[in-house]
Amino acid sequence: MQTAIFGDIHGNLEALTAVLQTLGNLGIERMFCTGDIVGYGASPRECIERVRELGIPAVRGNHDDYTTHTDGREWRVRPEAREVIHWNRSQLDRSHLAWLQGLPYVHREPGFSVVHASHVYMPPWPYLLNERATIHHFLFQPDDLCFCGHSHVPMVAMHRPGQRPRLDLLHNLLLPRRQVVSIGVGAVGQPRDGDPRACVVLYDPEVRSVRVIRVAYDVAGAQRRIREAGLPEDLAERLSQGH
Repeated sequence: MQTAIFGDIHGNLEALTAVLQTLGNLGIERMFCTGDIVGYGASPRECIERVRELGIPAVRGNHDDYTTHTDGREWRVRPEAREVIHWNRSQLDRSHLAWLQGLPYVHREPGFSVVHASHVYMPPWPYLLNERATIHHFLFQPDDLCFCGHSHVPMVAMHRPGQRPRLDLLHNLLLPRRQVVSIGVGAVGQPRDGDPRACVVLYDPEVRSVRVIRVAYDVAGAQRRIREAGLPEDLAERLSQGH
């Protein structure tokens, strides 16, 4: 059964709506979310409710984590992100916060796992963009295949025992056998690979294929929401730039 994995929605309702519509048109009903449902965008409540109502298994991202805690964890982020964290708290009620706080750090399915940043999943939330972080991640990855988010860039990391891991930008591929693989699924709500379209990964376990699809959405509408909410202008501008 074809499976969609996506994440880093970041309160971008326009992007999430377009992604869900596209997946529906493709007949894909099995979905997983790599976390960061909130943060940066101006629709945290609506995005939580869409994921929750559809029953999409999701893991907790760092922005989800920061939003549910008031112990200073948000100081690890940039000032504009910190501002949005506090704003998110003012927009969400207890049920939204409780749902975010109840998200696990790891979700496992037969044959693969889903995390937000890495299987080294506690702060400081490493990015799998270099060899050192990837080696550490693979030490703890419990299955041959893992899907993650956090970097906002579609990436693939492969590791064969006794060899150094290989990292590359993710394109369509057939998963190799006898290798451990980690797939970075890019971002729905704030891509950072130069392509402003929402990013989703499709996985077909029967043929071991991984495919990247990009979904155009109403960027101007998402930008307008950010500006109307009084959030930092940079968060609106970068949506049309894809970085």
